[in-house]
Amino acid sequence: MCNAEVLNSTKTKRKDEKFEEYVYVMVSTQNQMVNYIPLKHFQFNKIYNVTVREENIKYFDNERWDKNLQEVLKEESVDVDIVNDRNIIPFSQQEVSDISTIKNRLEKFINDNSDKKIFWNMTGGQRPFILAISQLLEENSRKNDVVCYLEGNHNQMVLLKNGKKLEGIVEDYSLDDLTIEVALKLMGFEVKITKTSHRNLVEDKNIDKNEMEFYLRFLGKFLKLEKKELRKNLIMLNKKKDEERNKIDQDQIKISIKKMEEVKDLNQDKLDKELNQHNAFGYILEKLVGYKILDVAKEKIADITFGEKINFWDKKYKVDEHHIDEFDILLLTKNGKFMVFECKTGGMRGDVAKSTKYSTYAISGVYGLPILITPLLKDELSNIDNLDDSYSNIKSAVKAAKRASLDVWGLDEIKEKLGKYIEL
Repeated sequence: MCNAEVLNSTKTKRKDEKFEEYVYVMVSTQNQMVNYIPLKHFQFNKIYNVTVREENIKYFDNERWDKNLQEVLKEESVDVDIVNDRNIIPFSQQEVSDISTIKNRLEKFINDNSDKKIFWNMTGGQRPFILAISQLLEENSRKNDVVCYLEGNHNQMVLLKNGKKLEGIVEDYSLDDLTIEVALKLMGFEVKITKTSHRNLVEDKNIDKNEMEFYLRFLGKFLKLEKKELRKNLIMLNKKKDEERNKIDQDQIKISIKKMEEVKDLNQDKLDKELNQHNAFGYILEKLVGYKILDVAKEKIADITFGEKINFWDKKYKVDEHHIDEFDILLLTKNGKFMVFECKTGGMRGDVAKSTKYSTYAISGVYGLPILITPLLKDELSNIDNLDDSYSNIKSAVKAAKRASLDVWGLDEIKEKLGKYIEL
């Protein structure tokens, strides 16, 4: 596939403005998604990377970040010089603190490309680079250059030419063909492929529609419960015997559940199979949440999967071949942000809640969203201290999540909450 075909593979519609003849200049950043997105929207034949190159950098590893993007472009057969490090504009860390030095080096770059128009992506990188580029554009009267900025809160790509906003080109920068694999690799991680993980439910043409229908019906019944016996039985099903002084007979609980009026018209063979899963209610809750998201947002998200295990992409950072983290439900939006859903039917320690928050930040940057979902409903979360002792573990999980600044969603408000982040 040629470079133009690859970079034009997105389904996103564009207006008449063309950028093929522009030189693309981006600034190295840990979140390389902000540099990748304009590449997917526009056809740049020349790409330059403003970055820091210095041995023994203590805090930031620009070279590692740059390699993440380079390797993704190689895998997509993008034939541009940036892939082989030939178009790097390097600075030492000491030089980054001197705007005059930055301006002098970039001015030479501008002079060397005086016959070309430049597309400056100012989204990533350290502030001195942004200040230097802004001053240079003004001082050199670069009237045909374009300045780009991705505004993450509103998912807008702002394009400026000669200080004026270019209207109607790409405002919503969403991409239809993003995948979890690419988004993770841009951040230095990879999917650990297993028999049970990494199933893209958006693109899966062989999705079990009967299973999805089963869980959507199950959820509908679950949300209409008045006496809560079904939920309490399901919670008891996940408890270990010693938690209830060895009085829990799990087989008897399963029989009780299958006899309940609420589930009589569900597929009994399917119900029996699900109840016999290890950690059955945890497994069921993940499916209730995942299929509900898929039902209300399939056309609006890029990728979603259950039980995603991840590891470092670069082998030299791997401790071993085991995964470094696992997410119950991993959702990728079309603007390259991750939503990580932790589904808990029992307790959750504070360190686990903090780990979920950290892992979300690691794979998605500041716009990643970690979310806890329990079997509780919206009104119950608002009055959590009034719940009886059978919910003690779930109450502790909710409180741990809130202390760690995780979002906590009621099982009955998935569509409402998703609508805040995704246009449904």
